[in-house]
Amino acid sequence: MAVPRTQMPVPQAPEEAGKSAYAAALLLLAGREMSTARLRDRLQARGFPEEAIDGTVERLRNAGVLDDRRAAQAAARTLVTVRMRGRHRVLRELEQLGFGREQADEAVRAAFAEVDEGAVVARVVASKLRNRRTIPDPAAYRRLFAALLRRGFSADLIRSALRPYWGHRSEPQE
Repeated sequence: MAVPRTQMPVPQAPEEAGKSAYAAALLLLAGREMSTARLRDRLQARGFPEEAIDGTVERLRNAGVLDDRRAAQAAARTLVTVRMRGRHRVLRELEQLGFGREQADEAVRAAFAEVDEGAVVARVVASKLRNRRTIPDPAAYRRLFAALLRRGFSADLIRSALRPYWGHRSEPQE
């Protein structure tokens, strides 16, 4: 019976542990770009010694395989174009993925330089309304507004995106 990959024993010899950590890191990075911090966490969770992890990270950086800047920009582009997240949510998710604040800020600026945030929020609104031409009542407006806030869009951007669908002069009040 085969042992699951996550439960494979870590070799005790430092040289073998280093080779095994490097192979595991390459498998992790083959799936997607990730931050150095996240790669370290994944390797630690698999039980690799700190020396093997340090050597692996250094080797991958020198080879250009592990690049936090590139990984942050790829994650930001995906969050904006595929997941249709707003500026605030993208920034928060990049920080959760282990990127530093400066790297996350830079990646968010680069991602939104390529994409119009207003167009992204308009696509989300259209998908939420499902071909309806108006927002039926104040409760539906508030639910939609809250959903867009959770996606990380600013309140001003949300109001301007919802205005064409709301037939009243002002926003619904609580």
